[in-house]
Parts: sequence; structure tokens; C-alpha cells
Amino acid sequence: MDATTINIWIYILTPILAAVLGGWVGAYFVKKYQEKQEDKKMAEVRSIAIKALDIIKHYKNQSYINAENQFNTDLTIAQKRTIIVLMHKLGIPIIIPANEVFDIHKIHFSDRIIDENEIDGIILQINQKHCDNLFFLDAEDYFNSNRQYVAIREVGKKYVRTVLAKSVYNTETMQITYPNGWWTSFGIGEYLSLRIFHEQACSDRLYDQKGVAIQEKLDQLLHEIDMGLWDNYLLGNYEFYKNAKAQIEMSNSFQTAISQQQSTKQ
Repeated sequence: MDATTINIWIYILTPILAAVLGGWVGAYFVKKYQEKQEDKKMAEVRSIAIKALDIIKHYKNQSYINAENQFNTDLTIAQKRTIIVLMHKLGIPIIIPANEVFDIHKIHFSDRIIDENEIDGIILQINQKHCDNLFFLDAEDYFNSNRQYVAIREVGKKYVRTVLAKSVYNTETMQITYPNGWWTSFGIGEYLSLRIFHEQACSDRLYDQKGVAIQEKLDQLLHEIDMGLWDNYLLGNYEFYKNAKAQIEMSNSFQTAISQQQSTKQ
């Protein structure tokens, strides 16, 4: 290939290579710029979530209810809409009262004591960017579609905190003594939803040798309720449950009678 041909190819390829290289470099810096803007945006959103958690943390060792007013006052509607689903998914006890619908203007919390360590743990998860995918989720769709589950789980957790935690287990009689009139603190609908759960959740494993409730066991039960592991019991039909239980007991009695009859013959 002579020098003239080489020069022609150089003349042809130079602008093409320059265009390709320029496009690649441009795309690279555009991508970097977009990533930087996205990081900046997410940093601002994380700061909103941390601001909200700091408001709650200010009321440590008090009920979440005490933080409601400042939470709703200090955060704008836009800020709450951005973070509220994330907060609920991370364990903040946001509830919808039975006689209300979800209202972003007035967020409600359940009557639970604020644990500073729990709040710090949530803040750590947010700072480590583990929860970025939970921001901006539509609050109305989330809470309205999950309203029944949110409400029923709160009833279950209320039962754990106000009944099981204050009950005493007698290691000799193997019976649990519940607080007098415990059912009076629940509405009719709440009590009806607790009947199966009341029978299934009451276990001697929740109590120590002195018959006192073990907090770690109760916390585990609360976590299981949040995970939905007890939904079938909280939402179950008590009549079906009672009939099924009666059939099982009858079958067991029948099997026992047959076994005793066979033993007698032998």
C-alpha cells in the first residue's frame, strides 16, 4: 500500500474514529453526570427519612403516639409521601384506625414504646443505601391494599403486649393465667379476630421457669406477626377452626379407644 492510499484511509477514518471516540466519551460523562445527580437526589431523600426518624427518636422510651403531632407538623406532605412506605416496611408501627381511611395529612402510630436502638438500626440501614428501592412507593395504594393486614397485625401485636406479656404461667398446673378482663381493651371486631390466635399463640415456651414472660420470645412473636406468619390465624374463621379441631379430637379419641381395646385383647 503506497503512501497516497494510506493518507486517503487516514483522511477517511480519522473523522469516523473521532466521532466514535467523542460519542463514547460524551456518553461516559453523561452517564457519570446522571449517576451523580441521582446520588444527590437519593442523598436528599435519605436525609428526609433520617429527619423523620430523628423526630421519633426524640420521644425515646415513650409511646409512638406522643410523636404523632410533631411528625405530622414538621414534615411536609411531599416528604411524608416519599418515605412513609419505607418507614412502615422497616418496622415503624404506622396504623390506620378502624373508623378512618389512610390520610397522608395525618399519620397515626400504634401505642408502642419507642426503642432508640431500633431507630438507630433503621437509620444505619438507610445510610448504607440498603433501602433505596423503598422510597417513592405510592402510599395510598400500599396502605389501602394492605389495610386489612396492617390492621389485623396491629391487633395481634396489641394482644402480645397487653395480654401475653402480662400473663403468668404456672409450671405445676401448666396453665396460663391471663390479666383479668383482658378482652375489655379490645373492640368487638378485634376480639373476634383474636379467638384462634388466642388459642394458638399461648405457649409455655413464652415463659421462663418462674412463669414470667420472656421478652426475647415476645419480640420474636411480634416479628413473626409483622412478617405475616400469623395472618391465617388472625384472619381465620373461628367456626371452621372449632369444627376442624373437634373432628381432630374425636379422631384422636377414636384411635385411643381402638388402641386400648387391642391392648385388652392381647
